[in-house]
Amino acid sequence: MRFGSVRGLRVQLLLWTVLPLTFMLVAVAVWGINIHETAMRELVAKMDARAARLAAGHLSDQLSNRLVVLDSLIDGATSAGDGTLDALFDGGIAFFAADGTLKEAFPPTQNWDARPVNKMQAGQSVLSMSHARQALYSPLFIDPASGNEMLLVGLAEEDGQMVMGAVSLARLGEPGVLQLTNTPSEVPRNNGSQSLNVLISFLVDPQGTVIYHPDPTQIGLDYRPHEGVIAVTQGLSGATFHREENGQEMVAGYAPVAGPGWGLVVQEPWETLIAPNLRLSLLTPLVVVIAALISGAAVTFGLRNIVYPLQALDKQATAVAWGDFSAVDKPVGGVQEIDDLRRTLEGMTRQIQRYQTGMRDYIAAVTAAQEDERRRLARELHDETIQSLIALGHRVEMAQKALDKNPERARERLEQLRTMVLDTQTELRRFVRALRPLYLEDLGLVTALEMLAKEVSAANGLDVTVRIQETPRRLSPDIELTAYRIAQEGLSNVVRHAQAQSAVLTVTFAQKGVHLWLKDDGVGFNPPVNPADMANEGHFGLMGIHERALLFGGWLTIHAQPGEGSELEIFLPAAKE
Repeated sequence: MRFGSVRGLRVQLLLWTVLPLTFMLVAVAVWGINIHETAMRELVAKMDARAARLAAGHLSDQLSNRLVVLDSLIDGATSAGDGTLDALFDGGIAFFAADGTLKEAFPPTQNWDARPVNKMQAGQSVLSMSHARQALYSPLFIDPASGNEMLLVGLAEEDGQMVMGAVSLARLGEPGVLQLTNTPSEVPRNNGSQSLNVLISFLVDPQGTVIYHPDPTQIGLDYRPHEGVIAVTQGLSGATFHREENGQEMVAGYAPVAGPGWGLVVQEPWETLIAPNLRLSLLTPLVVVIAALISGAAVTFGLRNIVYPLQALDKQATAVAWGDFSAVDKPVGGVQEIDDLRRTLEGMTRQIQRYQTGMRDYIAAVTAAQEDERRRLARELHDETIQSLIALGHRVEMAQKALDKNPERARERLEQLRTMVLDTQTELRRFVRALRPLYLEDLGLVTALEMLAKEVSAANGLDVTVRIQETPRRLSPDIELTAYRIAQEGLSNVVRHAQAQSAVLTVTFAQKGVHLWLKDDGVGFNPPVNPADMANEGHFGLMGIHERALLFGGWLTIHAQPGEGSELEIFLPAAKE
């Protein structure tokens, strides 16, 4: 058994068990982490989108409330000197004529000439009780007096007169919408430490330019490449993932601010949201290490319980091949299947031992039968053929002596000589047929079997019938001789042991070979279960038939029961296998 080759058990165990297990563990772990991260991304995106909508909605409501107050000022429902207006317009309120001349300001100390009144842009219309008024918004600007970032909100009547209020962005963002989103917060980690989570928000104008950002250096920059800015300038709301120039991935929620056409974007770093021990990039190596450890444990188990026991079993099998049949008696350990395999090998070894014992007995019986046959032939040749030749020699001498004195007597002697020569020839032909069937070589298997059946019938009083099925054909000489010897041995067994009155020999010439069936009506017998038991039970003739068939790639099947006769089925291939 080779363990170093590609087909070795070690490599196969690695290819079909360890590597698939490792890949499966890694795939399941990565899939689970990926599912978790995807769910987290969806959850965070929904939260940031909701935060952006809430903040944008708050700013829109603040602007809308101030438009309502300005509308009531025009209609006279509210007095410009009302102290409650200071909370809404911390930069004051002013009334302008149609030509843009400042008519009145509250408080009067505010310098409206330094404010971008002429840069007001139209917004949506505000419906009053009598007619519609146009909402106006200025760009954000730094107020010279207070130094605060402010916005002008105004309403224009149909005749061109305007009422305008100045509100700081800080007052507009109350109660702390922008400040809260831009405040760093400490997020607890799983290991007990704290992680800084920065949620920031910024405003962009309709052109994508930043008009508010917690980092003053970002104000005025073009943010149009930002995925969230692209969407919010189109009036959309939602969330997306955006990667900064430094490679940091950000989760960005966005929503439009009704009125001035601003866009509010709320974003935070993705890497600070998910715990490091749940991050795919960090967990994958850990999963691979765990899978490698599990695979290593599986390899160790396979080596100790499969590979090494199989190697020990291979050594035992090699020892058995060299004749040490006791080598498989020692357990090799390992899994149950390997021990079962060792027990099977042990049983096969015992069967081989029985078969070898039977073969020795069979060879001894065959050798004894050969010696008996040699002694019989020697005795018959000595007692019959040689004696007949000696007698022929005497007759020849007698005929020679009588040839001159009594020619008539010499003719009688010569006639007796001729009869003795014919008898000797017949006896020698019988010996030759017993040693080698001449009909087989000259006339083929069918004729040889028919002559064999006649000789057995004449010599033993057994009615033997030969039946031929399919079209007879010549086979190779060794196959024909083997078939003849099997039939001869089978009929000999019937004569010696079956006590039968008749026997039928059926020969079928099939495409792949020749089938022989020999059936008798004798006393029958119990056939051996195992071929190795034939010699032990004294069935040397059957064992000879079995060995002859196996020698040429054939087989023997025995059908017999006591009192019901017996049948032998033999198959021999057309060519030796």
